[in-house]
Amino acid sequence: MQASNDLGPFREGDSVLRPVRPWTASIHALLAALRRHGFAAALLPQGFDEVWERVAYLPGTTGDLDDNEEMRSERALRSAASLLRRYHDCSRLPLRDLAVDGLWQLPARAPAEVICHGDFAPYNVVLNDGEVTGIIDFETAHPGPRCWDLAYAVYRWAPLSSESRVEGLSRLDDQIRRARILLDAYGLPVAERSLMPDTIIARLEALLTFMEQEAARGVERYRRDLQDGHDNIYRLDIAYVSKWSPEIIAGLCE
Repeated sequence: MQASNDLGPFREGDSVLRPVRPWTASIHALLAALRRHGFAAALLPQGFDEVWERVAYLPGTTGDLDDNEEMRSERALRSAASLLRRYHDCSRLPLRDLAVDGLWQLPARAPAEVICHGDFAPYNVVLNDGEVTGIIDFETAHPGPRCWDLAYAVYRWAPLSSESRVEGLSRLDDQIRRARILLDAYGLPVAERSLMPDTIIARLEALLTFMEQEAARGVERYRRDLQDGHDNIYRLDIAYVSKWSPEIIAGLCE
C-alpha cells in the first residue's frame, strides 16, 4: 500500500497523519530532538511506517492573516517572533547530527546555523488565548542561516506583498511597522537588518525554482500551483520588495 503523494494531512483522534516522504525520518528526528532539549511547542512525533507518519495534534486555533483577526494582532506577531527565536536557538543543539545525517525536502544552505522551519507563516502556527503557542508542518525544514528562515517569516507576517488586501496590512508603512515589530521581538540586531530585503528576494527566488523543479518532476501540487498562477504572485512580490527596498531598510534600521 502506498499513500498518494498529493494527500494532505488529516486528523485521527489526538493524532495527525500524513503520507510518509523520503525526508520523514529527518523531520521526526528533528521533532524528537527538540523535545529532548525542552522545546515543547513543536509537534510530538508518534512514529511512522512505510505508508503513514503520525504526530500528536497541537490544540489551538489556526488560520491566516486574512481570515483570523487574532492572528493579525500585535500580540500574535510578537509571540510568533519570540517562539521562532526559541525554536532556532533550540534547533542549534542537535544541528551537527541532523545536518550530517538528514535528508530534507529543501536543500541545505550555508552557513547551517539552525534547522530552518522553512515555512514559518501564520497558517503554520497555533494560537491559544491570542498568543502563538505552537508550530506545525515541518515538511520544509532544512539546515540554513537563521536569517534565511527569518526573512520568509517577515515576508509572510508583515506581509511584504503588493497583493495584500487585508484591512490594515495593505499599506507599505504598516507592513514595515509589523516587520520591525517582528525583528525586535525576535532580537535581530539592527546592524543585521539591512540585508533583509535582499534575503527575502533570494528566498522567494529559491521558492520559485523549487516549484518549477517539482512541477517538472510531475508533482501534481506544484503543477496546479503553476497552472493557477501562484508563481506570478511571488514574482510580483519580488518586484515589490525590490522597488521599496530602501524604504524597508530605513524602516527596519532607524
